[in-house]
Amino acid sequence: METPLSAVFVTEVSYVTAPMLGSWVDKGHRIAAIVVPGPRPGKRFSFSTLRRRLRRRAALGSRLRHTRLIEFSQPYDWDALGREIGTLGADLLICFAFKNLIPRSALELFPQGGLNLHPALLPHYRGPNPIYRLVVDQVHESHGGVTLHKMTSGFDEGDILAQVELAKADWHSAGTVAQALADGMAALVADVVPEFCHGKLAGSPQPDGTYVWARLDRDPLIVSGQSSAEHVARLCRIVGSSFPVNVLVRGEPVRLGQPVRRLGPPTGEAAKSRWGLVEFDCADARVVHLAYNGFSRRLLRWQSRRRRARQGPRSFEIVRFGATD
Repeated sequence: METPLSAVFVTEVSYVTAPMLGSWVDKGHRIAAIVVPGPRPGKRFSFSTLRRRLRRRAALGSRLRHTRLIEFSQPYDWDALGREIGTLGADLLICFAFKNLIPRSALELFPQGGLNLHPALLPHYRGPNPIYRLVVDQVHESHGGVTLHKMTSGFDEGDILAQVELAKADWHSAGTVAQALADGMAALVADVVPEFCHGKLAGSPQPDGTYVWARLDRDPLIVSGQSSAEHVARLCRIVGSSFPVNVLVRGEPVRLGQPVRRLGPPTGEAAKSRWGLVEFDCADARVVHLAYNGFSRRLLRWQSRRRRARQGPRSFEIVRFGATD
């Protein structure tokens, strides 16, 4: 039997990351600590901070309730964090969705260095917003997935160890994407990370080339009659809660919520908005969406939770790179 491993995770604790943490423990390994985002200045004892802490504990569940959480706030003091995690005796650091570069001095605290989980098939779509940018660019089916790679001094540039692809059905909504990411990361962490640490997997360098940097500006997205109804609906369900998706009504942007129905083929009429509904032409249909507001936001969350609850266990074909056996 191979020696159990110990890891420090750098990630938020949520229903997306909890399966990954649980899969690591289920394989007989140990979580030395989880470094989570700390409260903003002046918010240490606020209601929002308390709510975030309670959500983390709920996501961890009874099995992981004694896991050590280290809150790490801006401005980041890497020396202080290094002194805290450097004494834990962990073999490696595993990161997901941390927006800043982790300095080499922190990675060198671990015999196996650091590994990162990136929600796209590298080398495509490096950067902070890969999920949203994949949907905007309509390449989610070709470049959507999860990559496990070594961490370096650059963003998402290290050797690739393994990848899993997301299926077409995973791109229905933000909830289905999140569930697929959760399952994919759990599979990579449970099956591939130990192989790397025990010398069975070396990884492969990322190929040279020019690739899209996955960032979205905060400027509103304006959809036009050239976009298909399916694309606009996917934008609203996956991107729209974080980045406004709009249609122009009498020259003014109106933010779109959930799709409601297709009325038929495009009519050539101008877009119109009334009674919380927005009617407009897409390339292939005249459609009606809810206007984005508190009701449509809650409806989207409820529908995403229902769809996640109906999904069963997932299995993935893991593509490994640089096997040494």
